[in-house]
Amino acid sequence: MNPSIVIVCVIALAIVVGGEIRIRGKVRKRHTAHRRHRAILPPCNFNDTIIEDEWSLMEAIGDSEFIFTAKVLSVKKLKSRDGIRVKKSNLYRLHLRRVLKGDLDEFRTFVKSDGLVGDTLSGSILTVERPRAQDTCAPAPRPRLSAIFLSDGAFAGPEKGPTPRLRLLTDPVPLTLYHLDRINAAVKGN
Repeated sequence: MNPSIVIVCVIALAIVVGGEIRIRGKVRKRHTAHRRHRAILPPCNFNDTIIEDEWSLMEAIGDSEFIFTAKVLSVKKLKSRDGIRVKKSNLYRLHLRRVLKGDLDEFRTFVKSDGLVGDTLSGSILTVERPRAQDTCAPAPRPRLSAIFLSDGAFAGPEKGPTPRLRLLTDPVPLTLYHLDRINAAVKGN
C-alpha cells in the first residue's frame, strides 16, 4: 500500500474521531434569521453634490459661520420628541484639528477648554449635532475618521443638554486632500 494513502487515511480518521469527541450533547442551531441591529447598519453614502457642484458649495459656505476639520471620537443617534413628531439627529463628539472659517473668540464658547495651551484651539473637544439624520443607515463618518464640518453656529442651549453644541448644516464631508482644497479655495474666494 502506498504510504501517502495511509497518511491521508490516518489524518481523516483523526479528524472524524476528534470531531465526535468534541461535540458533547445537543448542539443548538443558531438563529439564521437576519437581524437588523444598529451596529451592523450599512453606512450612509456621502452626498458628494456639495463638493462637485460649485453653486451648492458656495451656498453652503456662505450659510456657514464655522468651518473646521476634526477627528470623530464618538457618534450617537438621538431621538427627541417635539410635539407629535419625532426628530432624529446624530450627535458627534469631536477632537478639533483646525478652524478654516469663523471667529475664534466666538468659537471658544462651544469648546471644552480642558488642557488648552495658548491661543490655539487645536486638540480641544467639541460636540456638534446634525439634525434630520437618516434612520436607515449608520452615521458617517465613523469614530476615528476625520472630516470637514460646516456649521451655521446655532447654539443648542440647556434644553438640549448640559454641553453647548453647534448645529451642522450638512453631513460631514470626508477629509481628503481634494475636498480640503475645494473648501479652502471656496472660503478664500478663489
